[in-house]
Amino acid sequence: MTELSKVNRPAPLKNVAAFSTLLAKMVDRDPDAPGLAVFSGPSGWGKSKSAVYGANKYRASYIECGQFTTARSMLTEILIELGEQRPRGSIEDMKSQAIMTMAGDPRRPLIIDEAHFISRKRFVDLLRELSDKSGAPVVLIGEELLPAHLEEFERVHNRVLEWLQAVPCDAEDFQLLTAFRCPGIEIAPDLASAILEKTKGNTRRIVINLIAISEASHVHGLKRFDLATFGGLGAIKGAPKFTPRKFA
Repeated sequence: MTELSKVNRPAPLKNVAAFSTLLAKMVDRDPDAPGLAVFSGPSGWGKSKSAVYGANKYRASYIECGQFTTARSMLTEILIELGEQRPRGSIEDMKSQAIMTMAGDPRRPLIIDEAHFISRKRFVDLLRELSDKSGAPVVLIGEELLPAHLEEFERVHNRVLEWLQAVPCDAEDFQLLTAFRCPGIEIAPDLASAILEKTKGNTRRIVINLIAISEASHVHGLKRFDLATFGGLGAIKGAPKFTPRKFA
């Protein structure tokens, strides 16, 4: 959990609250209920920030997958999170050790972030086995196609107790982000609406614009920004549009 302690507590957005509720349900679920959960949605919608807050609140183990994650590297990271300094042995040995450790504290969730990177690999079934044999909840977080990918692995898919979809930022979430990112700065309704529309509610892109507003406030000494003051629609950073080059 070393990296998690370095991350500031996120604004209490709807996704943060929903993920916290999801973890509570998984920790307190019926003992006979399966222990997998899935939290999915497009990139930039605040899933990882929600996971970090939930992990801190519920003492969860947290690992992040990548393009080159393997069964061994995943188990190694899990064991390190569980307190094993130098994981060794075969994959079967490491799996057994992880199960025993998780079974010793079954109310401590295991969060697997960026799980879409492994959702089409056969070893995703390892996560089902860790949960089944330890009794601990395992939560997979990934992009919007994660649920569809898991359909390829019926033993995993039918053990998902909770499916949670992330939602884009709305006006209420925008105000919370503004209070966190631009304290003491007033953002007029026309600018707020324009940022929400152009970013399509993408939390990460909204934060990029709020950082730009904060920087402009420091440079120009302004405490209120409307759309015109900020520079118009062209100054708002949304999804970039690229025009292909034409070659003769």
